[in-house]
Amino acid sequence: MGRLATSWEPSPDYREWTYHLRTDVRWHDGVPVTAHDIAFTIDVMRSSLDGYGAGAFESVTVHDDSTVTMRSGYARAAEYQTEMLFFPKHLLEHLDPERLVEWDFWKRPVGNGPYRFVRIEPETMMEFEANPDFYLGKPRIERVILKFSLDAGITELLGGSVDAMSSFPPASLATIVRDPRFRVYYQFWGRTTHAIFWKNDHPLFRDPRVRRALTLAIDRRELLGLLGLPDDLPLVDGPLTPGQYRRGELPEPLPYDPVRARALLDSAGWRDQDGDGVRERDGRPFRFTALLSAFTSEHVIGQGAVGVYVQSQLRKVGVQMDHQLLDGVLHRLDSGNFEAVFRRLRFYEAPWLQRVHLGEGDPIGYRNSRVVELIERANRTWVPEEEDRIYAELMEIFRADLPVTMLYPGVGVSVTHRRLRGLSTPWRSDPVLHMEELWLEDQR
Repeated sequence: MGRLATSWEPSPDYREWTYHLRTDVRWHDGVPVTAHDIAFTIDVMRSSLDGYGAGAFESVTVHDDSTVTMRSGYARAAEYQTEMLFFPKHLLEHLDPERLVEWDFWKRPVGNGPYRFVRIEPETMMEFEANPDFYLGKPRIERVILKFSLDAGITELLGGSVDAMSSFPPASLATIVRDPRFRVYYQFWGRTTHAIFWKNDHPLFRDPRVRRALTLAIDRRELLGLLGLPDDLPLVDGPLTPGQYRRGELPEPLPYDPVRARALLDSAGWRDQDGDGVRERDGRPFRFTALLSAFTSEHVIGQGAVGVYVQSQLRKVGVQMDHQLLDGVLHRLDSGNFEAVFRRLRFYEAPWLQRVHLGEGDPIGYRNSRVVELIERANRTWVPEEEDRIYAELMEIFRADLPVTMLYPGVGVSVTHRRLRGLSTPWRSDPVLHMEELWLEDQR
């Protein structure tokens, strides 16, 4: 939405946003893009695919061809609006919205961006050509082909048959970063982190001193390097809002401090009394099994490698962590049938915080009534400044209690041939999202 508008402003309660659209944006068939297309798209989404995201809006009001007001149905709607794509009303208004997925339009779509559709080979590729009528000017690269081949993408990149790969698996970066033919770009997803969920009411993890010790025992900066990620990637120990992330309002993360970790375990009564390298208390060794997802979507970020690394780190402070790759990790997390789980955590969206069990009576066994109260307040809050205050308090509670250990933030990685220019880390790193800004550099 931001690219279609010249300006926008919220109502005092942030539930309504009024957008003033550009008047020089045209659909690829030459028809101007107007506020009527915005309203039409919302109506279509309400009628198809169980709402298709339209639950974010209570109403859409068209004031004139270039002015539209969207009333939010929940507090995250303003952010959702920035990521929306819209449909050309003049081409689709005669079609049945309940049969949206069957429209022939998807076989030859008409958009309004920097590249126009040329052709598609299903499940293989799409070809686009530069749009000479794009409001920022015709892109400098004449034709672009998008291939749908994540598994073969690395091979094609190394072989020279593709120039760029987005969604590059960080676990495969080690070779690429040493190859002078390529550049690596990162996008930091401030709302997602990879974490270890501890079973907080388990005898091993009930004491917050123990959870703090386990966190201090892991050198997260070194882990970033092992995964091929930048060593200056922001690390956090609790939830934050996108605004706090963009402004750099991040408290100093807990350091790597194995000496302090050993002292905390000692104070909690866990000591290696038989000299086998594993601590005991009341005759019970400090040994547990951590579950890691065997799904490709999780594994490509280096889940197995992360598990091995954390295992070696904890062993140095007298804790034995075994690990198991498993299908259905989320089900085990939901059911509470685990000791520890490696899993992604989206900590900006308060409803999702509740769903992953950080509220009262949750399967991870974490009990903090103030956290429950703050999450409920976040669900009802529309004003960004109030959100910031809520999440700042949540951050401090998490840093004290450490119900989960946050290892490293979610990162999107793109790799391009050095001749492809125009990208940068961290805000303009994806070649698919920023095609109009790319050019090819002559390296002869």
